[in-house]
Amino acid sequence: MNTLHIMKLKLTKNTLLSTLVGLSLLLQACRGGSETDTTEEVVSETPTPDSPAPSSAPKQFYINTATSEKLAEISDEGDQLIVSLGTSNLFGIAKRADKRKYVDQNDQLKYTVKYSDGGLKLNDGNEALLWKIKLYDDHLKISNNNDMQNSFRIGMSESNKLKVKRDDEEIGALRLRLNDAFITVKEKYSVRNFGSSLALGVLLIDEIPDEQKFMLCAELLKQGK
Repeated sequence: MNTLHIMKLKLTKNTLLSTLVGLSLLLQACRGGSETDTTEEVVSETPTPDSPAPSSAPKQFYINTATSEKLAEISDEGDQLIVSLGTSNLFGIAKRADKRKYVDQNDQLKYTVKYSDGGLKLNDGNEALLWKIKLYDDHLKISNNNDMQNSFRIGMSESNKLKVKRDDEEIGALRLRLNDAFITVKEKYSVRNFGSSLALGVLLIDEIPDEQKFMLCAELLKQGK
């Protein structure tokens, strides 16, 4: 075999080897690109769960007559309390952290409520005191004067019975059945969504006029009492 033939044979082998190496690198590049594309597909097809929207629905409370005629509807909308009384609406707007004003559709001031660490005061549109409430862990007291004289005490007994007392004398009581959709109070009112609120005791006090009862109920429900 002459020298020229040997050189041609070596060149052919080298060319073939270079071609095989090139093909091998090309296959590896294709495989890498395919894997990358697959990964991107999985990521792009993975759904992103939406965050649940916060509930902004107002809390509703209802006071009807024993024969289901509407007396009042209380709507707790966060910063605002709306008390619907028949054909009129009272809008309770928190002007300060310690005061709420209730105005009607004509922007006329009807009531103000002043808050303190120990309770609240319901005043009329002229800022005159109507009722003062002092709040405790398991009961409340309500009176028509700042000195809390002749006050009513509203509390819950261990047997789930709500009682209203005055000078230690029981003047009203209500056995609660929390599974009932409606709660009847003194065969006069039928209420819904009150749960075991002490506001039910306000409805047992005959000395408080109905509209003022409903205003006090709205404030106590707002505070979760």
